[in-house]
Formats: sequence, C-alpha cells, structure tokens
Amino acid sequence: MSYLKCSKTFVTATLITVSLGALCAFNAMAFDAGEHALIGNTAFARYMENGATSVYPNSIENLEMDVSYSYGQLMAMSGDMYRSIEEIALDDAIVMNGFFKRNRGSLKKCVELEIENIRTKKVYGGCDDIRFVTKKIRYVSLAHDNYSHFAWHNITKYIEMHGKALWFARLAHLKCTDEQKKQDKKGCKTRTKQLKKLVEDSEYDERLSRKYRKLPKLFPRKKFSQRYFNNMSKERMVRLAIFANAFADHYLSDAFSAGHLRVPRSQIDSFVLAMEDPENKKTDKEKEREKGSAVSGALTQFLHNNDGTMTGIKVTNSLGDKFVIRSDKQLFAKMGSSEMSGIVEQHPQLKQPSDAIYKSLKEVFDVIEKGDKAMPKGAYAAFYNVPYIIDEKQSLNQVIQDNIEQKGSIKKAIKSMSQEMQWVFKANTAFGDLDYKQYFSQFIEGIPAMMDDLRQQIEIESKESEIKKRIPAKLLTALKKIN
Repeated sequence: MSYLKCSKTFVTATLITVSLGALCAFNAMAFDAGEHALIGNTAFARYMENGATSVYPNSIENLEMDVSYSYGQLMAMSGDMYRSIEEIALDDAIVMNGFFKRNRGSLKKCVELEIENIRTKKVYGGCDDIRFVTKKIRYVSLAHDNYSHFAWHNITKYIEMHGKALWFARLAHLKCTDEQKKQDKKGCKTRTKQLKKLVEDSEYDERLSRKYRKLPKLFPRKKFSQRYFNNMSKERMVRLAIFANAFADHYLSDAFSAGHLRVPRSQIDSFVLAMEDPENKKTDKEKEREKGSAVSGALTQFLHNNDGTMTGIKVTNSLGDKFVIRSDKQLFAKMGSSEMSGIVEQHPQLKQPSDAIYKSLKEVFDVIEKGDKAMPKGAYAAFYNVPYIIDEKQSLNQVIQDNIEQKGSIKKAIKSMSQEMQWVFKANTAFGDLDYKQYFSQFIEGIPAMMDDLRQQIEIESKESEIKKRIPAKLLTALKKIN
C-alpha cells in the first residue's frame, strides 16, 4: 500500500500518535534551555560584579508566589514556556494553582539539569520534551506560535519587550522605599505624582474588569492594572522590570542562533496557506487559525536545521566584530563539530550574546537608578552586538540547494527534519494534488520569493518610528538586504 493511498483514518491515527513528539520537536528550534540560561546568568553575574550601583541577587522572586528564579531561568522559560510577563510573574487562577506551582518548580529543575549536563557531562539535554509538555501545557500551544523567535520578528519583539521593561524601570525609579519616604517626604510625594501620571497615561485599565474583581482567584488569570502598579512596592516593581527584560532577552539571544538568522517564518506560513487555498477562498479568520500549521512547522524546521548547522555562518555586527554563529545545541560545541568543548563561561561563542544581554540589563538597571535621564535616546545598546551575514552571495537559497545536492535527493534531504516532523509533513500533504516530494520541491523553488517578501516586510515595518529609532543604522541596512 503506497503512502498516498493510506486511508484518512490511518493518517489521523498516525498524527495522534506522533503529535506530542512533533510539537516538541518543533518547539526545540531555539537555543537549548540550558544555553539560554547560561547566557543570561553569565551576563547577570558580570553586570553585578562590574557595573552595578545597587547589587541585586540572582534570585528574582515571583510577584505573588513563593517561587524565585535566576535570570537565566527566566530567560530560558520566557517565550518558550510562558506566553506573557503576567503568566510567569503573577499567581495562577486558584483552580490550577497547585498544579502550576509544582510546574514552575519542575521546569526550573529541568533547566538546571540541562545546565548541569552542559557543565559536567558535556552533553545537551535534561528532561525530555514530553516531560516539558506534561509539566507545562502551554508549551504545546507555544510550539506553533513561534514567529517571534525568528528573523526580524525577534528584533521587533525585543524592541517591544525591552521597551516595556524600561517603562517598568521608570516606575521603579519613581517608587520610594519606606526609608526614602522618611528622609524625603516632599520629594517622594512629587515622585508619586509623576508615577501616577505615567500610569494614568498608559494602555492599562484603571482597575481589573468586573469578572476579575468578582472572581479574582478562580477561573480568570490576574492581569496588570493601573491600581496594581500604584500599589506596588519599589522592590516588587524592580522585580517586574527584570521579569519583563528576561522576556526581551530571550528573543534577543535567539538572534545569535544560525537557524534563526534569516529563516522567513511568516512567509513560510503564507506559502503553505497559498498551497492549501490557491483560489483564496478562506476567510481571514480561517487563515489566522491556520498560522503555524504542522506543514509550515516542518518546513521551518527543515530550513532551521540546514542553515549553518555544523559549519556555522560567518557574521559581523555594528561594532565591526567578525565571528561565527552556530545553531541551537551547538553554542558550547567545538567548531565544525557537535562534540562539546567542555568550556562554558569562557567559551568564545558565548561572548557576543552575553555582551548583548549585559548591555540590555544595564539599560534597565540604569533607568531604575537614574530615571528618565538614563532612558536610551536612540538605538538600543544590545543591538550593536546582533549579527548579520558578511557574504551576501551566500544566500539561504544557495545553502539549501547545496545541502540537497550533497544529500543526493529530496527524500534524503527531508530526513534532516526530526522523525516526528517527517511523519507530520508527509501525512498533512497526502491529500492534495501533489505528493510530499513535489510539494517540498515547490517549497524549495519558492525560497527566493519568500526572502524577497521578507525584505519587503522589513522595508515597510522599519519605517515605524520606534523601530527605526532603536535599530543601529548598519544593522538595519543589513536586515533590509537579508538573503
């Protein structure tokens, strides 16, 4: 029985069997959690040792629960395991409280196990992906909602989240401790008035909506409100700024992974939608629901797994530094090999991402200490370290074509996807006019057009004032030429 003649019932059963594995395999397209955590912890320790005016311990407590995290843990869990600052920083609804409290502790242990394995066993891995799924249900939905981890999207997401962190930092600066209130009552009244004006002019509601007030701990999640910010202590507002910046820095660190440098994530979705709906009969709502489909996930993984995976990609940055970036689970590996080097904090590949995170943290802590006069006026400092490709002739299309040629056939090339993603891709393309190899061939042929669409997207979106202001000119010019 040929694959294409399999019954839909059989394929459905197959999909059910592999769905969890496939979702996990797709979500693994990011720095290993241990890699994120080591980048974050290295940068945080460096700032506290060398640049801190006030020293903050690398143990940041949740705002409403008895749970604390290192900065690296926050970076690792943000975006990949938690969708929003509110979700990780606040308490959970009471019906899930016990489950999720255990969840947070389990996830922290999983991240720490990955760090320990990198350090001592020289291997990547800790808790298997299925355990992550069972410990954090949202991990499954985030697997397909991962635009923000890829080219251009991670840049704009950092701008959004770092901006939030700096806004919280401004509020933290205006807050007075009990001791400050005693020493400068009048000054603290002025600062409180300034803070309330900032909060009042913000996008947040004055207070929680009625359903949140009626059932504050039952089904609905808590959210931030103006009243919540006004009532927070200075110390908790500092923590909130750190929580927000960990989210920003997760996406920032993704920009240092080869497989995230130029994969046209949203354009892949558009390609899949066009293949499934060539006459454009689907409504916008239907198209929105199908974002991040299994097929686009598989195709994304293919590009991600083949761009610079072993050889790395030669890059530069706005400072003129020239270096090589590797793919996920290769940050601490020997160059040209998947073998671990045994070096961690002093590994040369750690320098650029940890420098960027250091600068990102410094901007937040400077605003906490000095207020508006420390607010960045132009480009964010971290972006000066963000890499872009030196050799514009070495296009993604050329890299992929070369890889397929080396492997000898489309069938062999597809095997660079995870086993689960191969099954999902083949099953989901089994009922159209094309078989999976023809579908894949059309995808490969469409890469130049997708890259052209990505460049057009960057050209249009970079005109937005906040985005244009925050990206250094050299980086923005390079992004507009992304190939």
